[in-house]
Amino acid sequence: MITIRNESKHNKFESVTLPDEASEMKRLLQTFLLCWLFIGHSFLCAASSKVTPVRILDLESTNDPIAKYATEVLRLALKKSGQNFQLQKQNATRIPQVRLIEELGNAKAEIDVLWTMTSLEREQQLLPIRIPIDKGLMGWRISFIRVGDQSRFEHVDSLKTLEKFNAGQGYFWPDTTILQSNGLPVVTGTASALASMLEQARFDYFPRSVIEIWNEQKSLASTKLEIENSFVLHYPAAMYFFVAPRNQTLAKAIETGLERSIRDGSFNALFSLYCRDFITKAKLGHRRVLELKNPLLPSSNSAEQRPELWLSNAEIQALSR
Repeated sequence: MITIRNESKHNKFESVTLPDEASEMKRLLQTFLLCWLFIGHSFLCAASSKVTPVRILDLESTNDPIAKYATEVLRLALKKSGQNFQLQKQNATRIPQVRLIEELGNAKAEIDVLWTMTSLEREQQLLPIRIPIDKGLMGWRISFIRVGDQSRFEHVDSLKTLEKFNAGQGYFWPDTTILQSNGLPVVTGTASALASMLEQARFDYFPRSVIEIWNEQKSLASTKLEIENSFVLHYPAAMYFFVAPRNQTLAKAIETGLERSIRDGSFNALFSLYCRDFITKAKLGHRRVLELKNPLLPSSNSAEQRPELWLSNAEIQALSR
C-alpha cells in the first residue's frame, strides 16, 4: 500500500492510503478467474443438458405386438443409462426386415436402434446389445392350423411325429433355417401371403411366437384358421436391440441401462406387465414341449451363462396357471 501525508490548511497532517499496483492487479485477476469459472460452469451445465435423440420406427402404429413393450424397455434403458437421451419415433413404412437391417448399417440410416431376433448373420451386420429383452419368449412357438385340423395334431409328441407335416415360414426368416436344421419340412412364402397359403393347404401349420400370435389371430378372424392347442415348439432364441457398428457409445449406454434395470427389478416388472398375458393365454405349461436346437444362436448367448436373463421352466409353469 502507498501512504500519502497531506498538510491541511490548519497545519495538520492527514494520512490517505491508496492501493498499490500489485494489489490492484491481484484483485483484477481474481475477478477475471471468477468470471471464467462462472462461464465454464455454465458451459458444462449446457453441455450436460444437451438432449441426444435416439430414432426408432413407430411400429406401434403398424399393430406390431411387441413394439409397445420394446419401446418402453428401450426408454427405461436410456433413462437408467444416466445420459440425456430422448426417443424420436419415425414413420414406419412397410420395409422388409432384411432391408431394414441393411439400412441400419448405412451411414445415412434414418433410425438408430431396432429390435429383432438375433442370429449369427445379424450380429455380423450390426452391433447387438446381448441382453434378451424378451427373456427368450420369441423361441416359444404355437401354430395356426386350419379349422377342423386339431385332431391331426393330437398325437404329435416328438419331432419325428411332426416331420410328416409341412410348416409354413417366411423367406429369410431365421425360424425357417431353425426348423429345417431340425429336420422339419418348411414351405416358404412372403409374410403377407402365409395365412392364405395355409388356408389353401399349401402347408399344414404356421408356427408363430406366443408374443405375435394373438394380434395376428385378431387380424385373421375372418379366415378359416385357428390356433392348435396341444403342442409348442421351443428353441433358444433372443430378441436384442441392435445399433449400427459405428454407434458404440449408444450401444454401451443401452447395455448399462438394461443392466441397471435388471438389478433394480424394473426390467422384470415391465416384462411381467406386458408379456405375462402372452404366456397365460398360450397355456404353455399344459402343452407338449418339442425342443429344437438353434444353430443360428451364437454360443456366447446361451442361457447357461446368465440364467437370470431367460425365462425358466418354473416361471413358464407358474404363468401358465
